Amino acid sequence: MAAAGHYPVIGPPPEKEPTERQPLLVNAAPAIMGAGYYQGTAALQHNNFDPTGKYKLKCEGAFAAVECAISESDGLKSQGSVMVTMSGNVDIDTKMEGGLGLSLLRCCCAGGSMFFSHYSIKPGQGPRGDVLLAPPVPGEVILLPLDGMSPGWVVQPGGFLACDHSVSIGVKMLDIAQGCCGGEGFFVMEAGGRGRLLICSYGAITRYDLAPGEKRKIDNGYCVAWTSGMQWTIAKAARGLWNTVVSGEGLVANFTGPGTVFVQTRSMQNLANALVPYLPKTGGGGSGGGIEVSIA
Repeated sequence: MAAAGHYPVIGPPPEKEPTERQPLLVNAAPAIMGAGYYQGTAALQHNNFDPTGKYKLKCEGAFAAVECAISESDGLKSQGSVMVTMSGNVDIDTKMEGGLGLSLLRCCCAGGSMFFSHYSIKPGQGPRGDVLLAPPVPGEVILLPLDGMSPGWVVQPGGFLACDHSVSIGVKMLDIAQGCCGGEGFFVMEAGGRGRLLICSYGAITRYDLAPGEKRKIDNGYCVAWTSGMQWTIAKAARGLWNTVVSGEGLVANFTGPGTVFVQTRSMQNLANALVPYLPKTGGGGSGGGIEVSIA
């Protein structure tokens, strides 16, 4: 029998698994979802959230940035004006994705760039380089894989950050009700093909996996991305019209599974509304005068 205060040692304590060997994709979706859906969690969980090592989350939280490795055989393309810094042996080439018509739709209607920035290694200047990308607003960045066979992803205007060259970025038109009341406009981006896709948000990102027939209501302006082909309609936030009006929630997007929906925790429209009382008023009069503000 061990003396008081002393305990027999059965064996050495198990070593904690190093961070780099811990699973990078956790919190898998329910088995009912089946193969083909995103099985990971938000990128905030790990500094290196891409198992291949091509994409590495350099800064976490509200001011996320992603370091992208560039090799002679593997480059990437990104939204315009998101490059922070890059190594000297990386070259940028601007291209229209999908031709003039699709590029104009993406730029004018879907909140994207007319030209994508394509990054590649300059000929004869080494096998590897890097590019640091950052979203235009404070928020989170997550990585979504595409296997070329499962449904792709629909991305809200402004939600696309970057992707592999092998991923195609198109434009999807919503119906009248979705376009007028869904908070996303009439056009959204749609990613397909095979590769990795980086999306960004304003605020943190929460993920919901919906089983077949399961429904979830999401307030306008909070959807970041969802499974391509997923069914959703416009509905009242509350049961009755009066409750919908006085609650201040109005109309919402009503998603039906199966599928995955990513939701951001902040809304740019709500931020703008919250700042209105603090903006200088036009006109003035009186001894103190006034400040005239003109917003183009």
